[in-house]
Formats: sequence, C-alpha cells, structure tokens
Amino acid sequence: MKTTIHHLLGLACIVVAGSVQAQSDLTQWPDGYEPREIGVLVSNRFVEVPHPNFNGNPNPPNEITYPETCAWWGALRLAHVTGDTLLLRQLEERFLPIFGPERRLQPLPDHVDHTVFGVIPLQLYAQTGNPVYRSMGLWYADAQWSLPQPPSPKDKELLGQGLSWQTRYWIDDMFMISAIQSQAYLITREPHYIDRAAQEMLLYLKRLQRPNGLFWHAEDVPFFWSRGNGWMAAGMTELLSVLPTDHPTRPEILQAYKKMMATLARYQKDDGLWGQLIDDPEAWSESSGSAMFLYAFIKGVRKGWLDSDLYGPVVRKGWIGLVDLIDQKGDLAQVCEGTNKTNDRQFYLNRKTLPGNMHGQAPLLWCVTAFLE
Repeated sequence: MKTTIHHLLGLACIVVAGSVQAQSDLTQWPDGYEPREIGVLVSNRFVEVPHPNFNGNPNPPNEITYPETCAWWGALRLAHVTGDTLLLRQLEERFLPIFGPERRLQPLPDHVDHTVFGVIPLQLYAQTGNPVYRSMGLWYADAQWSLPQPPSPKDKELLGQGLSWQTRYWIDDMFMISAIQSQAYLITREPHYIDRAAQEMLLYLKRLQRPNGLFWHAEDVPFFWSRGNGWMAAGMTELLSVLPTDHPTRPEILQAYKKMMATLARYQKDDGLWGQLIDDPEAWSESSGSAMFLYAFIKGVRKGWLDSDLYGPVVRKGWIGLVDLIDQKGDLAQVCEGTNKTNDRQFYLNRKTLPGNMHGQAPLLWCVTAFLE
C-alpha cells in the first residue's frame, strides 16, 4: 500500500531524530503508518471476505479454518480496544449463522487446530455477556483436556501426565493451546485453565527450544521456520499476558521468551522483516511470521518485559516494513501458504505466498491491538 517514498520518509523520520528516544517511539508515525488506520483497513477487509478455504482453495470450505479463527479473534479484540460497536456487531453477525444455516462450518474440538475456534465465542461472551457464547467456548477449552471417544492409548498416556491429548510437539500448538486456555482463564478465573497452558508450555520449551532461543518446527524437523516460530512467540506472549505474576512457571517461561526475542532482534533483515527460515541468509522475507514476532515485541515493550530502548527500534523498523506490504484493499503480501512439517530446507524456501491469506491478516490485527491497548 505504501510507496517507496513513504518508506524512505518513515526511515528518515528515525534518522533525523537522531536519538534513541525517537528510534524507540511507538506513538508517532509517518502518514499512512498509524496503527489505528491500518486496523480499520484490515478489519474492514476481514468483514467483507467470505469464509475462506485453506491455502487459497477456491471451493467453499467444509469448516472454519484456524487462520480465519485467529483473524476473527484479532478483529474482536480490536473492536474491544477501540470501542467500535459497529465492528463488534458485524463480527457477531458473522458468527450467528453457526447456530443455523452454517452449522456444518463449526469445527469440532478433535484437533489442536480446530479447538482454538473456542476463542471466538469466549471473546464474544466477554464483550456481549451472552451465556450461550460462554458455554460454547468453555466446551472447547475443556475438550482439550477430556478424553476423545474412542480414546487411544496415547491419549490416555498424555492425559495421565496432565497434558492435553492434543499434544503433538509442533510449535504451532503453543499458540492454539495457550490462546484457548488463557481465554478460558480470563472468563472464569479458574486456575486449572492457566495451569494447563503453563505446564504444556514448559514441556514444549524443553522439547523444542534450541540454545539460540529459536524453535525447531518439530523434534524431527531441525529448521527455524518463520511462522512456526511466530506461533510460539505469540503463544508465549498470550500466556505471559494473563499468567499471574506469582505463578511458579512464570520465571522460566519469561526467560525463554526473552531469549527468543534477543535472537530474533539479531536476525531482523534490512527491510524490517524476518526470513522464511530465520537464520538462512538466502531465505525470502516472510510477512506472517514477521507480524507474529512484532506482536510479541510490541507487547513485551508495552508491558515492560523488554527494554524499550533496545527493542523499540526493532518494532518501529518492523512495523514500517510490514505496512509497506499491505495493498489498498488491506491484503498483506508475502504470506507463506499453510505448511506441514518436512525435514527439507528447500521445501520451506519453495513455499508459495498467498496475498491476503488469514495467516497474515490475523497477526496484523494483533499488532494493532497491542499498539492501542
């Protein structure tokens, strides 16, 4: 959406100011880069787009996919932060057909990527007080820790260890599990929801975080895939945002988060983004993972987990680079398509990009909300 001139003006704003304070400022932006303006553009785009299928498939979807869920949740939180009652009504109207003609599109809580759908009714309950939304959302959260029927021996083993039966040790999971359990905790204030998410996070940290602070896609896939790491960064951010300050797991999770953020700051590219494979100098800039990293950085600076003088410039540079990839309709470019785990470097580098894909639209909305909170 932005021209090269706009981009240069944004960078010049930093250089001319010539001080750490100016470089760290997250309140004053060049024309066209103001977060609220971007939030309006992207949320309006979400409202006007029908339920999308996965990876650009032109056929009608069989169910609401997790990228749409995450974007929907982001738009709902933006409506709350900005007090936008029209947007809230539009987002609720998108949901209501689930109780009627679009019932078939409601995902079942039979997989970690499906269960995250529960964040939508929980957020609707938080803003409308409708108890139907509360019951639906908690059904999803509880299902993540209830034996499926019929259960497998592995399901029983995981639950016997206090873990979700949906545990699979992919870094994506740590957003899907943290988001729904954290939302359930915020709604009910029942400790078992946040305890579940925290214990699950500790296990994933032990299994997947490497000494440099980044995460393999899975235990058998030793690549630092951008969006996968983005899910982990956002998942830790969601969890830390609601985890009580005296919770016994908080120091370890916060330390893992800070270690990741420090390494990510070193790998930020000249365009403000991060590579499809974070540590690979030949990797192209990927926007959805970059937006997730920015969300984690923004929240960290805002909440005092990260030094604003050190990380404010990372946020500013990244936000300007990200907005440069948004077109007039509100679609973000350079979004990696949905990606399974594969132990092959070239597989990741060869992934297609899908402009406007919800994998990228979602974290854009999270970033705006974090700026405005």
